[in-house]
Amino acid sequence: MGFKSRSSITAHTRYAAVIGQPIDHSQSPAIHNRAFAAAGIDAVFLALAISPAELPAAMAGFRAMPPLGLAVTVPHKQAVMGLCDRVTPLAAEIGAVNCVVFEPGGEVVGYNTDAPGYVDGLRIDLGYEPARRRVTLLGSGGAARAVAAGLHDAGAESVTVVARSPDKADWTEALPWTADALAELLPRTDLLVDCTSVGLDPASEARVPTPVDVDQLPASAVVSSLIYHRTPALLRAASDRGLRTQGGGPMLLHQGARQFALWTGRPFPRP
Repeated sequence: MGFKSRSSITAHTRYAAVIGQPIDHSQSPAIHNRAFAAAGIDAVFLALAISPAELPAAMAGFRAMPPLGLAVTVPHKQAVMGLCDRVTPLAAEIGAVNCVVFEPGGEVVGYNTDAPGYVDGLRIDLGYEPARRRVTLLGSGGAARAVAAGLHDAGAESVTVVARSPDKADWTEALPWTADALAELLPRTDLLVDCTSVGLDPASEARVPTPVDVDQLPASAVVSSLIYHRTPALLRAASDRGLRTQGGGPMLLHQGARQFALWTGRPFPRP
């Protein structure tokens, strides 16, 4: 991002943190520490490994020593909802909180910035407007639920979920992941979003080289993945066909930018 990091911590330094397990892979400390430094905010951002059993005690500790805010990642996005005083309507709709704000009066409020962060990435980084688009989501987990909510709010014409186990998608009506279903759906898809873990590492791609046949998509389609640390085979195949693609980096950045604004009351600094 081109920002200089802070070099000193004093008795006045505030803190914020991301909580989860595992947490070593998180890029949130790098994003937020650079942003704090660029904005001239005397704060540091930490990554804290907290197990599910430790979460209630940890949240009690945060109430006693309130941080600027918390980012929440797996496996705590659902459990932390019950430890907040209030969650926003969007977070309640999605059934997950990824951002916690500690209000000055002591109220602890849960937000979800994943949903609007995904849409921000499409609009700002790709120049793509999802309104009136026909969207196909691969997968029906928590990430898909957040993306679907964001796209619905952005005015997508339709959001169709395709799942390996459609009966487990208790938040929507999902289509079965079959060749026939995809052959009918993909030619009418404007935006394809892979919300699965396929492509997370080479081993998963060895089992499933590409989740769908990108040749069935229109030439104007956009293909998106939520994976941000590597380029999955689906995006490589789509790019080779000449389709526009986007990885998960923009969503990571923009959901974090929204967290920063909630915690500090200031816009996220851009390089």
